[in-house]
Amino acid sequence: MQDAEAERAAEMLLTAAGYRVVRLPALCCGALDLHDGATRNAETAAARVRQVWADVSADHLITVTTGCLSTLRQALPDVRVDDPYRLLAERIDRLQFHPLPARVALHVPCTQANVARSDATLTQLLQRIPQLELKRLPTPPYCCGSAGSHVLQFPERAARLREGVLSHVETLDVRWLLSSNIGCRLHLAAGLDERSSNLPTLHPLTLLAQQWIPS
Repeated sequence: MQDAEAERAAEMLLTAAGYRVVRLPALCCGALDLHDGATRNAETAAARVRQVWADVSADHLITVTTGCLSTLRQALPDVRVDDPYRLLAERIDRLQFHPLPARVALHVPCTQANVARSDATLTQLLQRIPQLELKRLPTPPYCCGSAGSHVLQFPERAARLREGVLSHVETLDVRWLLSSNIGCRLHLAAGLDERSSNLPTLHPLTLLAQQWIPS
């Protein structure tokens, strides 16, 4: 559900920026199967991705979940696969945002820093929201512990890694905790719940869409 909101936000913002957006059917890219060494299942998922892509006419494949990027790029090596931030930044002058006098924490997933490498672009987009105070958390190798299926296979270690992130968040007095990876976001939200914290987690695209001023 959380990434469904981010998908709608991405579609709305990309359309407002002047791009034609075609939604693909919902399907799994096979990333978790690759994490777990289930190569046959992963290749079956990749074949479905290739078939669906062959049936559309588009220049770029965009995902709102950074954890899927590497797997999608393997499935479609000749296609530009990315998150939405660079495309939005290329036409940022077409987008205006309502002011938001609030402080937010930005968690940069390892996949965003090391695979998408779009963290600087995302920061620039968020800074287009007037009066928003952005507090970026320490970047990888300070992993939150989610790391694909790592959180399921090694829950105690994942929880220890998460504690370092959340302890830092608690010092910042923020209204939201932003993260582009649903696995990271759910893992961090579970930790906040264990701490009896009411701090909401949010995809950055959802916040951008909330503040967007339709022309």
